[in-house]
Amino acid sequence: MIQIDSSIKYIFVLFLFATSHILSAQENTWVDSLDHYSRSEFLPANKYHWTWQNAALLNTIKVQYEISNAEEKEEYLTYIRKAMDRKLNRANGKTPNSVASGLGMAFLARVTGEEKYRIAANKIYKDYNKIPKTEDSGVSHLKNFTELWDDTIFMVGCYLREMYLLSGDEKYLNELLHQIEVHRAKLKDDDWGLWYHGWDGDDKNRANFICGQKGWSDNEKKRSEEMWGRGNGWVIVTLAETVNALPESLPQRTKLAAYLKEMLLHLPSLQDTQTGHWYQLPVRKNEAGNYIESSCTAMFGYGILIGLKEGIVEGEAYEKSVERAFNGLRAHSVRKVKGQLRTMNVCCGTCIGDKEYYFNRRAQSEKSFGLAMFILFGRTYLQE
Repeated sequence: MIQIDSSIKYIFVLFLFATSHILSAQENTWVDSLDHYSRSEFLPANKYHWTWQNAALLNTIKVQYEISNAEEKEEYLTYIRKAMDRKLNRANGKTPNSVASGLGMAFLARVTGEEKYRIAANKIYKDYNKIPKTEDSGVSHLKNFTELWDDTIFMVGCYLREMYLLSGDEKYLNELLHQIEVHRAKLKDDDWGLWYHGWDGDDKNRANFICGQKGWSDNEKKRSEEMWGRGNGWVIVTLAETVNALPESLPQRTKLAAYLKEMLLHLPSLQDTQTGHWYQLPVRKNEAGNYIESSCTAMFGYGILIGLKEGIVEGEAYEKSVERAFNGLRAHSVRKVKGQLRTMNVCCGTCIGDKEYYFNRRAQSEKSFGLAMFILFGRTYLQE
């Protein structure tokens, strides 16, 4: 037997210790830090509220469950279970914004098989069917005014997708596709492939509406005249996630992939190459008053990443665009506050208005939907 000198053994042990810490530090990315912060401090499961903002983070936690190892899966599943159990008797789908959190009930029904979650998920669908709609059955974003917003696609889409995955019933998938097509017909810009923020289905007075700018739809097409970054991001994320979740044999997937491609087509040319970010109003890239916006940057980066993975787009321009977005978010929109990484440059909640309205919407730091999109893009990027 070979005898190892005690001093050499000591040095060897130190080397192993140091190496393990270096590897641990490398594995603990900024994405890990934001993920841990979001679940432990920003929005613990026992403080989950039934809102669209929190639903965005819930959806990201669900995605992480699906791509994680067994040990991590249990951690994410525990969070979702605690959050949904807290709202089990009050879950509803009376508005698109409230429908969004229903994804958690449908997910738990699928993963755990527990009947209580299936009952809750089905109840939300009954509520969903009562939401006001346009003549062509487009779901109105608002209760008192018939309006189509691009935001709605994510709010109802993440739930409808989960209901399809739970049941295998294509009525949910077809309903999602229908909503995308109805909204797209009213909102899509033929030159850029991106969507305008909203369309007005009636002429009611909006003088007292808390967020939007009166008169935004006073034009021939009755729609807003601006393509908002995060609004398009909601659509892109929904399309990308759904395409990623469906088998290639489904004809619905083929249509969704085509809609995703047209939205991704011009994004590399609209990206700021210095910061890797896209702008609050993407197609007004060089205009004074516009600013880099991090949540749409994460959303666009995620959409392109899935587009590359699924063969929807290809080429160096898209590959470099994704890399710039990932590195740019870390360099320009993640900062350390009291030893904890936080997000920056996230536009606050936004309704519909003119160019100056969007330029004057302030950027904030901590928003659950901002954290959600940083983590969703970052985690998926690191998995590739």
